Amino acid sequence: MKMLYKEKGITLVALVITIVILIILAVISINAIFGDNGLITSAQKARKEQEKAEARERLTLVLADAYTEKITTKEMTEEEFLEKHLEEFVYEREPDSEIFNEDGQDLISLNGHVFELDRSVPQLGEWVGEKGNLLPAIRSIKVTSKTDTSATIEVTIARGEGTKFRYAIKKADEGDESYTQVTEKSENTNEFTGLEKTETYTIYKAKVELLKDGKVVDTDYKEILIGNLDQGVVRFKDGKWENGKASVKILTDETDYTLQYQITTGNEEPNDSNWKDISSGSTIEGLVYGQTVYGRLWDGVNESDPASFTVDDDIKPTITKFEVTETKWNSITVMVTALDEQSGLATSKTYEYYINSESTPREISTNNSYKFTALTALTSYTLKVVVTDNAGNEETQTITVSTPKKIATNVNELEEGDYIIYPSSQGNLECRVLYDSTSDYGVQLITSACVGSDITLGNSTFSTSMTLYNNAITTLNNAASAYNNTTYSSGARCVGSNPTSPSLEVGMYTRSDSWFSSYNGIFRDGDNNYQTDYNQMKALNIHNISKDYWLASRRVISNANGSDFIVRGVYPSGGLSDGTFCYVNYIGSTYANSHSYGLRPCFTLKSGIKITGGDGKTAETAYTLGA
Repeated sequence: MKMLYKEKGITLVALVITIVILIILAVISINAIFGDNGLITSAQKARKEQEKAEARERLTLVLADAYTEKITTKEMTEEEFLEKHLEEFVYEREPDSEIFNEDGQDLISLNGHVFELDRSVPQLGEWVGEKGNLLPAIRSIKVTSKTDTSATIEVTIARGEGTKFRYAIKKADEGDESYTQVTEKSENTNEFTGLEKTETYTIYKAKVELLKDGKVVDTDYKEILIGNLDQGVVRFKDGKWENGKASVKILTDETDYTLQYQITTGNEEPNDSNWKDISSGSTIEGLVYGQTVYGRLWDGVNESDPASFTVDDDIKPTITKFEVTETKWNSITVMVTALDEQSGLATSKTYEYYINSESTPREISTNNSYKFTALTALTSYTLKVVVTDNAGNEETQTITVSTPKKIATNVNELEEGDYIIYPSSQGNLECRVLYDSTSDYGVQLITSACVGSDITLGNSTFSTSMTLYNNAITTLNNAASAYNNTTYSSGARCVGSNPTSPSLEVGMYTRSDSWFSSYNGIFRDGDNNYQTDYNQMKALNIHNISKDYWLASRRVISNANGSDFIVRGVYPSGGLSDGTFCYVNYIGSTYANSHSYGLRPCFTLKSGIKITGGDGKTAETAYTLGA
């Protein structure tokens, strides 16, 4: 029985081992759940990444809408939209977002995630952290001074409290293992010494690490040029003219520097404040003759020697038309149509006008029309124009023109439609001689300035006005006779009177109405002598002298209600007027008007008499003739 009975259990050692194993398993399980890479931590990280991605997507969309609004709105400029309206636009679509500036850096946040903001576009930049826990960041690195053996840089950072800087430098074409002069300090400036240039220049690459609590939280780089790039690194290509403007491409093969350009005029030198960034291969447009485009590479301190392109013009102007606009027996007038789509036509001394083989131009001016004078009738002339552009290029064109026969030095030489301008007997007042074979008037002289103001027809007293109406032709022709001259016919007359008998009277006016019977035979009939002279003046465009004047003719207008007795006149605008002097209506009532017009005298020239001026010279030598 003792052999069959045996007490069962575990030893102390086994128990300890079991406990240890359980503890190990527990630690493993806890780490798997709660460790840095545990399930909960991983889930938390995944959730934050999803939140960050969601925030980025929402902000990207709203900023894309803002960009569209900026370029399409007509209520404000782009600058006004970005400065005054961007926040309002974004908050309206994402009320939980926030735009703010920290240490000079524009930022935007949503749901606790903060991103860089490029306000000028606007567009989203890099994620910079969670709000309230943003890490320090390097904003910029610039070179503040430089020699052939040293360079000093300055670093600008955001959220820099408690940070340090680690500086290092190497030649740009060396590997990362070549960084030297590793210096760690609190100052945001550092001088690198012992640098050197080979031949023209050497490019170094500085590295700046930003440290917080001993850890690197941001890294940035800056290239430094020791020496100077030569101007060959920038070049210009494909300069051309189009529609009056020039353009040129600017190029460089360097990629580590900013390509810049500026435009100057004349002898103007480049100005440090006028450089503009541009990408290689871009075309600079809108250039004009005489401008110079300069190009350089720039890294904030270092620059290449500037290359240049000067806008020149070696293309001649184009003369599209050189034509005669008027030919007279002693003059030829020409007109030029020219263009220059490069430097443009010269702003002074644009046109030079030559005749025949003369080496000296008759005229140098900016006027595209010129009148060659002192010519001879029935003679062939070769006329030349030289057109110059602003670059000094010249184009020439010639035409050959013949003058017609000389017109009218004697009345017997006058032909149909001819006229001559010369002084009247009253001094230097200009007159015109007209010849019209279809008219009984033949040759006559009509003044264009001899208008008196002393002849008044019309009166508020009816009987006086009636007498003036009846005597209108005599009154006006008596006034015209003051212009008589032995050079002309013996009878100067007023326009509208009968040229062969200026004082010719017609019948007396009557009508059958019983109420008018007491006025029958009192008023002169109307006459139409005015029409021929007036039409001749109008054809010569000398009927409009900007003054009222009388025509020596009468007119009667009658209807059942009464009769108007009128003397013809001309308005200042040149149109015919009817000046009613007396009126009789059907009940026998009468009234009269008062008028004060000037006088328009006209002369008949004797056939066969030489036309001379006030100085005794003949029109042939003293005055301009034309048809």
